Amino acid sequence: MLRILVALLVLAFAVAPVAAQTGKPVELPRNITFVVPFGTGGGVDVQTRVVARYLPKYLPGSPTMIVENVVGAGGRAGMQRVVKSKPDGSVIGATYTPDALGTQAIYGAEAGYDFAKLILLTSTYHSPYTLSVGPKTPYKNLADLKSAGKPISFCTTGGIDMAYAVIAAKVIGFPFRLVPGYKGAPVATAAMIRGDCDAATFGVELAARYVGEGARPLAVYSAERDKLWPNVPTAKEQGYPLELQINIVYLLPPGASQEVADVFRDALGKLYQEKEFLDAVRATKYTPTFGDTKQTQQIAAGLMQLYTKYAKDLQEAAAPLR
Repeated sequence: MLRILVALLVLAFAVAPVAAQTGKPVELPRNITFVVPFGTGGGVDVQTRVVARYLPKYLPGSPTMIVENVVGAGGRAGMQRVVKSKPDGSVIGATYTPDALGTQAIYGAEAGYDFAKLILLTSTYHSPYTLSVGPKTPYKNLADLKSAGKPISFCTTGGIDMAYAVIAAKVIGFPFRLVPGYKGAPVATAAMIRGDCDAATFGVELAARYVGEGARPLAVYSAERDKLWPNVPTAKEQGYPLELQINIVYLLPPGASQEVADVFRDALGKLYQEKEFLDAVRATKYTPTFGDTKQTQQIAAGLMQLYTKYAKDLQEAAAPLR
């Protein structure tokens, strides 16, 4: 039954229509809220606040944009807030695609939302994930983790990093142990450097900030080496063709009309061509990228397949944390 459901979800993402603008005027609410299911200061929050500042000029009526942080239940509270919202364009969800899909893979119906029913708009912040180890560990490459003779411990927030640590461990073939409870990637990475655990896995842009403090990168999970870490080999180069990515998706509640969705898609597309906006994102130390609706749907479909393959492993790893 699960395989049938996944096949249907993948098909839904793959063939979901992306309609062209009809030219019919669309009226949006005067106030529009971006719902971020994480606390302030993180990647989604910071980048969404820049989007909220610049996006109104590309929307009819130049509405007032508000960013609301709905924290709780490992991101589920925010996603549930989105799906229960009126589908009139007054609420836009902003979250990490792999986080939302990973949470659904772990919790199933208990997640409180069905990602396949959400209206995907566009995505940004497409950045490969990495694996780093602490300064006092002896590991120099992925093979060392496999031959360590003991579980590799990961400091984790319980989000994407937990899921990707589990998947990488299964693909590479080393035993692991999760050290959960860290409030955010910077805190977990600092804990790794301090020696609370052996390793941590986060996006390359964040991980690269901690090399000077003692973090040692072992691999980038991408098809090619990353420009931020040109001397760090990919997992593929080390014999493990593993590609794991973080990205932010903007979406509307189920039932939102195609016309409303297209207005936002068009506005976001124009926004990510504006130099002033792009420079503002870069000033926050994040790299602005853009994925249109079709690309975003493909990302979601690929993640659904990945998480389905490792659903049992993810559920077992998350069970003690629930």
